[in-house]
Amino acid sequence: MKVSLLLASTLLLNHVHGYKQVHNPKEEKESTSEEQKPWIRTIYSTEKEIVTPTVIDGVTFSAKPAATSDALEPWVSLEKNGRPKTIKPEIKNGHTKKGKPDYSTYFKTAAVRTYSYEDLKAHNMDPNDVYVEDYFIDEDDTYTSLNPIMRCTPDNYFHKGLSKDVSSEPFCTPRENSMWKVGTTYFVSWYTRFFENEHNGKIAENVRIHMSYVKEKASDKGYHKRDIPGTFFTSEWMKNIDGVYAIEPEEEWLQGAYERRIVLSVQPNYISDEEFSPLENGVLLHMIMGSKVSKTTKEEWALADAGISDSKWYYIALTMPAVAVVVFVILYFFLQANKNMRDFSDITKSSLNKKRRVIGKFANMKKFKNMKNHKYEELPIYNKGKGKQS
Repeated sequence: MKVSLLLASTLLLNHVHGYKQVHNPKEEKESTSEEQKPWIRTIYSTEKEIVTPTVIDGVTFSAKPAATSDALEPWVSLEKNGRPKTIKPEIKNGHTKKGKPDYSTYFKTAAVRTYSYEDLKAHNMDPNDVYVEDYFIDEDDTYTSLNPIMRCTPDNYFHKGLSKDVSSEPFCTPRENSMWKVGTTYFVSWYTRFFENEHNGKIAENVRIHMSYVKEKASDKGYHKRDIPGTFFTSEWMKNIDGVYAIEPEEEWLQGAYERRIVLSVQPNYISDEEFSPLENGVLLHMIMGSKVSKTTKEEWALADAGISDSKWYYIALTMPAVAVVVFVILYFFLQANKNMRDFSDITKSSLNKKRRVIGKFANMKKFKNMKNHKYEELPIYNKGKGKQS
């Protein structure tokens, strides 16, 4: 699957309500960890096809399948923010754990078949009986089988909104309020059969991804309808059947800010640009500047354990000196204003008198009962010659 980042043409966006062309994103470069060789397969019984694998952030698309199927073959899941995560199945007590997901009938088509007595000739049918059978038609997996990432189904929807009572359809990833860092690849996944044209019942053949800036005031953040000032990224039209798309946020999209609030949306080809609303089924995200690659120090780990991020600690460190200066200034003026009222002599004398106070008479104290009194001149330190202390 080729991943590219292109804005729709100026002519097209000039007729889209609420859209504003900001700039043209650069072509996204596919990251490959190792060279994948093309391979040949036969599709639809007779047609030959050369398949070229593509590696995106360590995930290989269109890889040549193993000669024999293996229940323990690793598969790729997606974390809440859309980051890929390899799952390795294992066998415990004779049962397979963490096996590939079962999609049930989500990608099958329901159909009805009618049989007459002549068709079945069942021994328990009357000649005039008709048997109606419900069944499912399997999806054509010629190309979906080459996608190693788990597919999005309604079972993996989440709830969004303030009360968490709004379905995330058609999205499985990313979750609402996820953090997307610049320079990191994330996978958007959606339930492909959600986009069914209500007029003809057909599933959308092509879709495209939009990312738009969200403008909201701090006072009503999260409480009122957001305004969409402009769509800054629009992908090319792609096959809806893929149900997954890789995006690597770019620094230019932040427009000099550290963080921007954005809404992610998917437009099916049967909805025109004028009728499409990014907020109707969009999901809100935080796009932030990625951190620099550096070795984490012990102090940084301690701050992380305490729940303080680098940015928070930076602002705290800047704020502390200013707060200290303000406190000292207030204290200085308070003391100057009350300098004539700072007489604590009565309190000091009272405290000293308490320390000097002796309860009872010395003669009655057990320690001094048997002690014989002496005149001052009889004391050892008295100097008889001079009549004073030495």
